[in-house]
Amino acid sequence: MIPERLVLRSRWVSVLILVALLGIMLLPQAASAEHICGGRSDEYVVSEVYVAGGGVVESWCEWSSKGAGNSGAAMRYYSAEEWKAFADHGAQVEAANSEERRLAAQRYRQLQQGVWFLPGEQPFAGWSSPQPASASRATAARKDCTVSYWTLSGAVIMSANGGGDDKAFIRYMGYSIPLPSGSQTRKFSLTQSGETQTVTAVISRAGLDKRKMGMVSFVVPTADLLVRSIEDSQDYYLSENGKTIFSGRWHEGLKARDALAQCLAQRG
Repeated sequence: MIPERLVLRSRWVSVLILVALLGIMLLPQAASAEHICGGRSDEYVVSEVYVAGGGVVESWCEWSSKGAGNSGAAMRYYSAEEWKAFADHGAQVEAANSEERRLAAQRYRQLQQGVWFLPGEQPFAGWSSPQPASASRATAARKDCTVSYWTLSGAVIMSANGGGDDKAFIRYMGYSIPLPSGSQTRKFSLTQSGETQTVTAVISRAGLDKRKMGMVSFVVPTADLLVRSIEDSQDYYLSENGKTIFSGRWHEGLKARDALAQCLAQRG
């Protein structure tokens, strides 16, 4: 018979051997596998440390020395200079957008107060982008004798393209003026500085697309008469059948009057 003590010792040896084998199996093992790395590109090698049961203890990405075909897009790493160029460009775009917002607010305030455009100036030319501080207003391709006063509601446009004795025009253009189906001749009442005249004028459309405005055009007998009628501060009310369809008040009219008179004098 085998002594009982020897049998017990053999069992303990077997248990120790089994424990040692399990320990070896459960120790983390290093391995490599090629597959998608964090969903970025399958051109990487994922090096993993895992246990025999399949659980990953640690993993990291490395550059692959071989391509992975066309199944995944390659990830590009940018240099410090390229990142700086991207950042500089972004800063320039943000600065330009900020300047555009500042300029838009400035233009809005100008229209709230009312702004004149004098002979030879193109209304709103250059308003959509920043202009150098030393730059003058953009000039029209051909200098004509026209002055215009613009607000958020519309404009008053006075023009004389002949001499002082030739006829001139004053036009009232606004969003509140009803749009006619086409050019029509109708009677309107015009009140300026408390004086009202009811005369025949032409009503038409002006503007583009959804920004169309109604425009009422009056004929003035002579350009000199138009110039003399311009006051420094002057209100105006345009009505049809007793209903006011456009109104406002300009300021700094004398500079417009003098500019228009000078333009006419140069025409001789």
